[in-house]
Amino acid sequence: MAAPKACVLVVDDDCDIRDLIARLLTTEGYSVVTAADGEEMSRLMAQRPVDLILLDVMLPGQDGFELCRQLRSDTEMPPVIMVTAKDDEIDRVVGLELGADDYIVKPFSGRELLARIKAVLRRARQPAVSGKRGAYRFSGWRFYPAQMELYDVDATAIPLSTSETELLLAFVQNPQVPLSRDRLLDLTKGRDSFPFDRSIDSHVSRLRRKLGDDAKKPEIIKTAWGTGYMFTYAVEAE
Repeated sequence: MAAPKACVLVVDDDCDIRDLIARLLTTEGYSVVTAADGEEMSRLMAQRPVDLILLDVMLPGQDGFELCRQLRSDTEMPPVIMVTAKDDEIDRVVGLELGADDYIVKPFSGRELLARIKAVLRRARQPAVSGKRGAYRFSGWRFYPAQMELYDVDATAIPLSTSETELLLAFVQNPQVPLSRDRLLDLTKGRDSFPFDRSIDSHVSRLRRKLGDDAKKPEIIKTAWGTGYMFTYAVEAE
């Protein structure tokens, strides 16, 4: 007997859309639970574990962006795919900067939705640091990729998402070397990690903030004009 597939929590205030997605995913063997808003989402998550959240942006009460921000404050939370009717780049960037793992725009095909769910679940199940259990030190910072944690000079723990961990690992293993976006894609998990060509810029922006790097005049992750980015600090591996 085949092992059961992941449990997907569908959060959307439109009951017809919830039912449509639930039927599609159930047909593909997924376990599905649904919620109409953030309150119901939280209640369901307290009752059972879920492996992925399909989160609509336009919700009554707290919108999907705010809920995503809250979810990402806990490193134990499952991956999130944002769903919206807004085909606007700024909305995609906002969602990614808040920690969403992917973004899909209504109307979408069942095939596209299934492909995105499979890709996000695949990289969530594959540790970003397979076989790399050490630590990295740079300018008073310590980075533990296996734990997906960064410690500042005051030894305060700063949790990282999977994508942020992969990106920082690529930087610390290639310090003081300009890296193009294509090279960064090669060093991480490629298009699975960064579903939009320019979304790597959003992940760099988030990583800079966690490092306290001034977005206007970054000193740690500098923009290499015409190339990509460069991690400027010297790094020691432990």
